Amino acid sequence: MAIQTVEQQRAKKALEWVQGRKIDKDLKPAAESFAPLILMSGLGQAAAFYKSKEGNHRQLYDLLSEWLCGLGRPFASGEGDLLEHLVAADQRAYRAAQAEALAFLQWLKKFAKAYGEE
Repeated sequence: MAIQTVEQQRAKKALEWVQGRKIDKDLKPAAESFAPLILMSGLGQAAAFYKSKEGNHRQLYDLLSEWLCGLGRPFASGEGDLLEHLVAADQRAYRAAQAEALAFLQWLKKFAKAYGEE
């Protein structure tokens, strides 16, 4: 098995997720607005907002939660919910998770836009 960079892993996960669904008119704006909301309000508040919604917002929250709680990620336990990890995290872990979320969401936004325009 070839070793991939973290950037390649982010891209792969985002691409697989996008290719596995129909990109409707609501998914692209939801994907595009997640990162700016994190920058304005912080990861915790943005994640809570997306989790509280139904449909695409909730799916994006679940995807980000799965990514950030996966092996080699800031909350690598693989168990629990992203919000549970965020409220228990120290400042270093919270910042690492926020930076990782922003990097991952860049790929997601680009792929949602690319595959939504077909």
